[in-house]
Amino acid sequence: MKKLIFIFLLILSCTMQSQQTHIYIVRHAEKDISDKTNTNPDLSKPGKQRAEKLLSVLKKVKFSAAYSTPYKRTQQTLKPIAEYNAVEITDYDPKNNQQLAEEILNIYSGKNVIIAGHSNTILEMVKAFGAKKPFEEISEDDYSNLFHIIIEKDKVNLESSKY
Repeated sequence: MKKLIFIFLLILSCTMQSQQTHIYIVRHAEKDISDKTNTNPDLSKPGKQRAEKLLSVLKKVKFSAAYSTPYKRTQQTLKPIAEYNAVEITDYDPKNNQQLAEEILNIYSGKNVIIAGHSNTILEMVKAFGAKKPFEEISEDDYSNLFHIIIEKDKVNLESSKY
């Protein structure tokens, strides 16, 4: 019996020591620009295809939460992933990146979270989680960045890719 308890505690200790939090950050997909006066446009057809591609790239990741700015284009970018993972999309204010980062790390430590933002906000979000920005800005026509932040204890790693 003591041997079983020891093995259980050893396994528990190992899993707690190697606990990683995974944060995925993307810019919203291509928006519909046919109506220049619309300040909250839907995704365009290519944008909807990109949102589906994002799901196919991240299908093996089990997300515990999805965060989006309160705009249609960011919410629609995460919709396929949120539906696939049966999670609600939670709105956040992109002016409060540090607050959101702290909230996510407190609530979802050891889990996977995805965040959708904008070309002028996602690099600051990367920074809010303690990672170094991989470049200074994202151009207005670049929708393909996928930032994966891995946090383990006080160590923060950033993997930057295109999808």
